[in-house]
Amino acid sequence: MPYVLGIDVGTCRTAAALCRQNGSTWGDAEAVQLGERTATAPTVVYFAADGTVVVGDAADRNAASDPANAARDFARRIGDEVPLMVGREVCTAETLAAVLITWAVNEASTAEGEPPKHVVVTHPADWGNHRRRLLHRALRQTNLDNVTLLPEPVAIGENHAAAEDVQPGDALGVYDLGASGLAVAVVRRSQVGTFDVLSSAESVDSNGGYSFDDVVFEYVRNQGGGIDPADPDAWPKLGRLRQECVAAKEFLSASTEATVREVLLTRAEFEEMIRTSVQAGIEELLRIIRPATDLKTVVVTGGSARIPLVSELVKAEVPTRTVIAPEPELACARGAAIVASRLAPAPQAAPAPVTSSDEAPPSPPRPHIEVTPLELPAPRKAMRALTGKPKLVGGVSALVLAAGVGLTFYMRGEDPPKPPEPGSSAVAPVNNSKPTPLSSPAVTPTATPSQPPSSTSSSKKSSATKSSTATKTGEAGR
Repeated sequence: MPYVLGIDVGTCRTAAALCRQNGSTWGDAEAVQLGERTATAPTVVYFAADGTVVVGDAADRNAASDPANAARDFARRIGDEVPLMVGREVCTAETLAAVLITWAVNEASTAEGEPPKHVVVTHPADWGNHRRRLLHRALRQTNLDNVTLLPEPVAIGENHAAAEDVQPGDALGVYDLGASGLAVAVVRRSQVGTFDVLSSAESVDSNGGYSFDDVVFEYVRNQGGGIDPADPDAWPKLGRLRQECVAAKEFLSASTEATVREVLLTRAEFEEMIRTSVQAGIEELLRIIRPATDLKTVVVTGGSARIPLVSELVKAEVPTRTVIAPEPELACARGAAIVASRLAPAPQAAPAPVTSSDEAPPSPPRPHIEVTPLELPAPRKAMRALTGKPKLVGGVSALVLAAGVGLTFYMRGEDPPKPPEPGSSAVAPVNNSKPTPLSSPAVTPTATPSQPPSSTSSSKKSSATKSSTATKTGEAGR
């Protein structure tokens, strides 16, 4: 069944959602299972000893004991001029993001039995043309050229509008609490049904999920002791301990207490430790939404929005109606899938069957036409025909994958092969599998998918100024 795909590459987790074709319309956005036990998967890329690249849960497990060969926190570094050193590989942040996006597309294609008709990938609201071009270029190198980029607040607005009535002119506040920090924005529904970003702000590392993880980690380490952070041999143990602390933090969203290595932590203790950070984020939200006089609702999203203290303080401090998005960690991906359904070719209804009847009225009589014979001139001497074959110019096109790194994606639950024994010669395997190319849409959508830049257009775009704060959905594909 034809479908479209929306992907949200977060700092900590990656989510995906799809809309299936339902006759002549598109169905509701549904989550795609990327993780082994959850819908989302860790935003981690791991370079195995044999040269293969592992992503998701398997990469996260390997990163705990071998952090030098793992890449994290690269989603927000797209556009940085300094590349990342992962083991012995030098990678750009956009290359790592493209690897993860390609894996998510392959996961959906395997589950659905065919590639998506269109893909929409979200990005922070403050991205300009430079960062979008970098990610588009990296995606084309993995053979993904049917992709539209969309600001995250716009995707969140689209997801909310699918559940509640939002009229043209209505404004929405967005409070998106993720791992790397808090992103707040105001979007307004336009007369054509899209969303425009009126204002936005983002605070990194000060009051996001990672800072909450640090609070739990330091609490458990101080209470339990036994691990010296200055000892390099203890780093794998610290990595595993941090994973347990992250799991405990998430568990406290549904339970009143959690235990990490015999250290008890209650929800009340945890919320008291993060209250100052959450309060600072709400003050930033109030600053952004204060000028919007036509604000209808504030939508709370992001993985950390599940913390009870967050929703409690937002509802208490914000004077406008507040809505906690269902499955807040999937709101952005669902909104991206909804936009993808509008950009994909419109589903065509099956043609009505043609029936014939013996009782059909006879055709009207044709009018009488007099035909005058045409007198042809005498034939000329025949000319010799010139025959020949056109010259064919052929070429071999090579697909460059992720800056020359061969990709081998493992299914959920699989881990990469163990490294070779000392003394043996290990050669990186040649990966002959390619991602299934996506079919181009039959019509030109509102947000045009990426096209390979020409020399003329590149020279013209180099002098273009950055996009204004009012970013339209139709401009998100550039």
